[in-house]
Amino acid sequence: MEKQFVVLTFLVSLLLVGRPAGAADIRLMTQNQYVGAELTTILAASTPEEFNAAIVTALKMIAANIPVKRMEALAAEIAKDQPALVGLQEVYRFQCTDLAPPSPGQGCNDPSIAAAFSDQLQATLDALDGTYEAKAQVFNLNLTGIPFLINGVPALVNVLDRDVILARKGVGATPVDFQSLGVCMKPSVDGCNYTTVIETDTLVGPLSIERGFVAVDTTVNGKAYRVVNTHLEVQRPDPTNPLSQVFQAAQAYELIQILLFTTPMNRSLFVLGDMNSAPEHLAIPGPLPLPPPFDGGIPTAYQQFVAIGFADIWTFRPGAVPGYTCCQLEDLSNKKSALYERIDMIFSLDIPKKVKKVRVVGATVSDKTRPPGLGLWGSDHGSVTAELRF
Repeated sequence: MEKQFVVLTFLVSLLLVGRPAGAADIRLMTQNQYVGAELTTILAASTPEEFNAAIVTALKMIAANIPVKRMEALAAEIAKDQPALVGLQEVYRFQCTDLAPPSPGQGCNDPSIAAAFSDQLQATLDALDGTYEAKAQVFNLNLTGIPFLINGVPALVNVLDRDVILARKGVGATPVDFQSLGVCMKPSVDGCNYTTVIETDTLVGPLSIERGFVAVDTTVNGKAYRVVNTHLEVQRPDPTNPLSQVFQAAQAYELIQILLFTTPMNRSLFVLGDMNSAPEHLAIPGPLPLPPPFDGGIPTAYQQFVAIGFADIWTFRPGAVPGYTCCQLEDLSNKKSALYERIDMIFSLDIPKKVKKVRVVGATVSDKTRPPGLGLWGSDHGSVTAELRF
């Protein structure tokens, strides 16, 4: 594994040769919008009754979290900070279709679940009132026609998870066509899904837990950038098996290789996102019963980015501020912030001359949903924002 990183580090040095100098400022943000409930109990259900109960429970929690209000709170973070570009993860859309004409207040319109059916992207854009545009997106989890019963009334639910890049109005941004570059094995809208993916059997058939990445090219204050947004797999999707960490590691490895070999030399490269990988997470030493390059050990996603030369922008902040970004309670009801680890990142392949205003937002009581009486966090993650000068 060390040899792999030596080779890649050498390639990075070649890529950095000839990059133009000159001062330019760019402000960026990464924001995980959160689905509103944990969905793992749905996947773990072993009987139709358990499956239905898990769906209804999740929908009730999502509805209780009032997605539209949460998106307003998250949009307020963006509007206040005015980043040029924002990487959004877990940008969910829930849709519901009644299988038979229901009575008023039943089926999809049942008051206990009706608020769950919304489009977080559209709600975000509406709250931003035309000041931001969605420039690129990748579809991840995409489920259609999942049957369920709510108080005995049958319906179908569609679930879509996206990662999206927003640009402030007036900031030009063009999606990067990785497919035309010959490096995207699983195209998805403007981006790609990872080739390493968790597959599981469910009561409605086999399911792939897709993760992906998407990127735009932009020029801000006269300097050219490539900005990538991703959401990697959780650190250990199977808590009982340490080797399940390989899913996240393989996705990070795939992304790094693609970016190193496709990013033009005249563009500074950023990677934003929910990496699900903290600086304190530990690698798994080898030898391991895994195919190369992980037979020699499993480095974490964070370790891979840093080893290859990416700068973790949070580390430029003075003082010993932990910068925790995850996670509030599942129902978002905790009174004080419960964030305990730093897994949302802004990485830069070029070393900035100066980093200003790097901070976590959405992690104080004043950031909760409005009106104040609702008292819910906008997401279970804090957002990371920074202004960089090159």
